[in-house]
Amino acid sequence: MSLQVFLQAQLLGSESFLSSSFSGSDPFAELLGRCGWLSLICEVLPRALLAEMKLSRMLLGSSGGEQFLLVLTDDSIGAANEFLTQAAGALSQISGGKLQLVWSSTENLGPWPIVRKRLDEEMMARTAAPLAAVNSGVGWFAPFEPSEPAEHAGYFAAFGEKLVTAGQIGWSSDRPGLLRCDGGAFTWPLRDQMAPDEDGILYPRRFAGNDEQERASLDEVARTADGVPRWAILRGDVDHFEARLRQANSVEEHIQLSVLFKEFFAGELALLCTLPEFWRRVSILYRGGDDFAVIGAWDALVALGREMQRVFEKFAAQNLQSFAGVEGKTISMALAIAPSLDASPIAVFEEAGQQLQTAKSTELGTFHLFGRSLEWKRLPDAEELKNGLLRLINDFGQPADYIHDLASVYREAYSAQATRRAKAIRVDKPWRTYMRLSQVIPVSRGPVSRVREWNNLRNSLIANLVGKKTANLKLRPSGRVGLEWARLAAGNE
Repeated sequence: MSLQVFLQAQLLGSESFLSSSFSGSDPFAELLGRCGWLSLICEVLPRALLAEMKLSRMLLGSSGGEQFLLVLTDDSIGAANEFLTQAAGALSQISGGKLQLVWSSTENLGPWPIVRKRLDEEMMARTAAPLAAVNSGVGWFAPFEPSEPAEHAGYFAAFGEKLVTAGQIGWSSDRPGLLRCDGGAFTWPLRDQMAPDEDGILYPRRFAGNDEQERASLDEVARTADGVPRWAILRGDVDHFEARLRQANSVEEHIQLSVLFKEFFAGELALLCTLPEFWRRVSILYRGGDDFAVIGAWDALVALGREMQRVFEKFAAQNLQSFAGVEGKTISMALAIAPSLDASPIAVFEEAGQQLQTAKSTELGTFHLFGRSLEWKRLPDAEELKNGLLRLINDFGQPADYIHDLASVYREAYSAQATRRAKAIRVDKPWRTYMRLSQVIPVSRGPVSRVREWNNLRNSLIANLVGKKTANLKLRPSGRVGLEWARLAAGNE
């Protein structure tokens, strides 16, 4: 009698793969291709393994998000290991040594937490010593510079172009690292939505289009922004999602959580990108099991990030209310704005990843934008300040340069603290901060109704910058975000 065996696989090095430099005439298409390929490879590989071994599709537990879980028998593990060894070599080759496929397997004996612990321990051993399970041979430790093979040059850019309209994704055993659009020995439909009894891969595609009904370039997307014409990349990641999975009490709960989060990001991103304020301004780059990346006009991405956080909060409250702890219940995001229209997409993508790590290490459940990590509940304060500053420009004719004067107050406060590193940092006297702000936004004189409106707006702006407690006035982080937000929205670079 055969024993039931769990096989867990994980793809490591995705950040290095997506952030590595590449050459090509269309860097945007290359980035789209790499993100699309990475989103699909861990959906295709487990299905291809089952198809090659002529096993039932029902043995697939969960897939996507750079990992997958299969249920096999002990007599099929040998063939599965051979398949994954060939796939691991192909993935390492096509990525120039950036990607590493590792896997572990164990019998279904004992409670799931014990089984999961055995899987994790074997996975850690393989990750720590990737050559331990490989027969040693000449050349393993010879120095070399990993690079993308010449035969695969241009593959990702072409794949990104075809993926926009592909109806199926295919795979062949002769080249296990390559995915093919509408071709291959085995194919699976790509579906925007999928019923429980349907076969295929859930992969909604949303790309910003232009007037010619083609995929818009980054330059075209940037020019749809209000204010400074810039494109940006927004990345988001659920906080401590792996810890939430490790707390699952059964394999069914593990699979349910994996599928639930994957379908949430697939469905909500696809839905939001069809709304009027996003559908021609935002493209989905990557959608994983607990994270995502989108590219588009900078102002549209600020609104998209806020909406995604709002929806995720409701999703977590409804689906995770019975789970103890805060793991998996908050989401952090980071927005990186291109410094120029011709900036490298890969450099901006990498910057967004670094900012996301900064946000997660500062405080969970924050939004890193305009150089600051901000709690989600403080984002409306920053938006209120931005709207008030724009009113001063549009309704009262205040020059846009005064935003720089307000920002200088933050820089002066920072510099004053930096010069006193040897001493205990002392907060600036509150009335001095108030006087600086009052000098930039003076009291108005003129018709009574106009003066009253101006002064009410002025007081509201100062309160947003320093708070309402007169005994403890200090500059608020949300104020700095609001200033940068207003500066870009006013078209002041």
